[in-house]
Amino acid sequence: MTTTSIKAPTRTTSKTRTQLTRSQILNYLARNGASKVSDITHGVTACKDTVKARLSELEEEGSIRANVPADIRGRTTPYYSLTTAGLPPETPKTVITVHIKHAADGRLTLAFDDYPGLTATARSFIDIPAAARNAASRYTGHPEDSFAVHIRF
Repeated sequence: MTTTSIKAPTRTTSKTRTQLTRSQILNYLARNGASKVSDITHGVTACKDTVKARLSELEEEGSIRANVPADIRGRTTPYYSLTTAGLPPETPKTVITVHIKHAADGRLTLAFDDYPGLTATARSFIDIPAAARNAASRYTGHPEDSFAVHIRF
């Protein structure tokens, strides 16, 4: 005899739905930039009244801002956008300083002021930052995007 078990649907609490809607709004604004309520409503899984309520909460806490003051919003359509409080904190970058040590045969040899003895090559001036980040990443073991490059002349 075979038995089949049926799982009961997961209950979503009001708090969970609120957090989900807030998260969807922040993600929508991060992807699309400044947007009006109707655009945001089409981009999230909530009705217009819910979106307006969550926008008001997010604006009060400083995660988003509107380009129109609250007292004149009835006459003008506001556009909502993220503030720095609504963005994830940016990881500080390590600044590395490089200079062109030698240029010949279509290659630029780069020397690092911060890591003596480390060199890298680039094919053109435009390629210097990427080549420097790549070499510094291999040398230190840190991700390439954790470096900002300063080119010294």
